[in-house]
Amino acid sequence: MSEHQVATAGQAALLLRPDLRPLLQLLMRRACSAGDVAQELGVPLARASYLLGTLQREGVAFVERTDPRAGRPVKRYRAAPRWFVPYEVTSSETLEGFWLTQLGPRMDALAALAARQLQEDRPVWGFWLSQGEMHSNLEIGDGQGPARDLFASDEPLMLTITALRLPEPQARLLKRRLLAVLKEAASWEAEKAPTYTLSLLLVRGGVE
Repeated sequence: MSEHQVATAGQAALLLRPDLRPLLQLLMRRACSAGDVAQELGVPLARASYLLGTLQREGVAFVERTDPRAGRPVKRYRAAPRWFVPYEVTSSETLEGFWLTQLGPRMDALAALAARQLQEDRPVWGFWLSQGEMHSNLEIGDGQGPARDLFASDEPLMLTITALRLPEPQARLLKRRLLAVLKEAASWEAEKAPTYTLSLLLVRGGVE
């Protein structure tokens, strides 16, 4: 495993900002000038220069080289490709809070994407609550009932939270199989194909 940087509090605040993730990814991949950043990310040049200066002041980015040219030389910035951000150096009071600052915005974005796709199928939606064998069932649907037909069809859409009572060997087997499916799906990727987001969480314990 390659060497990594351990973030300070100031660096952590920048590294964990969702709006800076595209810029960090760009600088981890190659050296970029402010002009490169502006073009790649579609932001004004002044904004690109400001962000690069902010990252440099905290030591997240550094000037890898300066290219001579007529007038002012062009600085090209890089960022280290691997960082460890201990939650102790962040403003989060607990590990749960630390994770939520990163998972929360992504879950909000996932909910928005799901709602958009659902409304393309039918305009009115709600939740159906019913008695189950072990837990109550909360299912999304319309006035006619839960939308099991939609979620069981070939439409590439899944909204599932379920509880399973599994012996630990079977829980480990489930994880291995899920990871194998993800690895196989990654081999199907095509450059101009639509993007799909898959979120998987397998944890010990029940969620009502």
